[in-house]
Amino acid sequence: MRRIRAVTAVMAVVGVVVLAGCSASGNDSKSAGDSAAAPRQSSGEAAGNAKPQAPAAGKSDSSGGGGKDEPTITRAIIKSGSLAVEGEDVSALRQKAVAAITGLGGQVAAEDTMSDPDGRINRSNLVLKVPTKSFETAIQRLSDLGKRLQIHQESTDVTEQVVDVASRIESQRASLDRTRALMTKANTIGEIVSVESELTRRESDLESLLAKQKNLALQTDLATLTLTLTEQGKPPVQTVKEPDKGFVAGLKGGWHAFTAVFSAIATAVGALLPFLVLLAIVLVPLWLFRNKLRRQPAPLPPSAPNSGQ
Repeated sequence: MRRIRAVTAVMAVVGVVVLAGCSASGNDSKSAGDSAAAPRQSSGEAAGNAKPQAPAAGKSDSSGGGGKDEPTITRAIIKSGSLAVEGEDVSALRQKAVAAITGLGGQVAAEDTMSDPDGRINRSNLVLKVPTKSFETAIQRLSDLGKRLQIHQESTDVTEQVVDVASRIESQRASLDRTRALMTKANTIGEIVSVESELTRRESDLESLLAKQKNLALQTDLATLTLTLTEQGKPPVQTVKEPDKGFVAGLKGGWHAFTAVFSAIATAVGALLPFLVLLAIVLVPLWLFRNKLRRQPAPLPPSAPNSGQ
């Protein structure tokens, strides 16, 4: 009876162990299936949700959309040019040219006007300053005054210089503020003198930078246009320079003669110099060898035999 009970207990324990193993393998296979399904579901969701995303606010699109945060750079351009116009009445052309430039907000910076023996203007050279934005308009209006003979335009980009000068001015002003703060902390005379000297130097550098910035602004704001007006069918009058007389003429003649002689002598010396060097290389060793032979003592004559012996 006891053996039957023991066998029954052992069988019950074996059954419990087998059921536990089956339950664990089922859970493992289910977990493996869930794990395999999860990547497939994730990849499916990623494939299904692969849509173009809009750029974030405040950032510029790389395709050139022009974001709001992109800095706007204004190019600094210096424009210059020359123009030659021919007409029947140079005086009338000059008046019209000045009126056209004044109407565009420009001005005449320099003028060189020539007349014939009768006092009639036959040539006029004008250096005009015109706003850069109206440079092309000025060329067109001046070209319409008569027959355009020649035109030349040139543009120089100085944006980098303008930005560099502005940055240096800002840094120099901050340096001046720090130097002034050091001035309030100086106690001894030596410290005060040293800080004042440095402050003066930095103020001078700042003034130089400000002057350079102003000059660049003037060049970029106003373009330079050189206008040449000539009379139609007549060449411009050539001015003949009168020759010098008296002391000045003699002085110039003597100076020209001196320079001519000096140039001739220098040319001759330059031509002979290679030959002189060659002769020196050959003759100097011979001269040294000759002196060496002279310094050697002469051999003594053989003594005569003694006749008394």
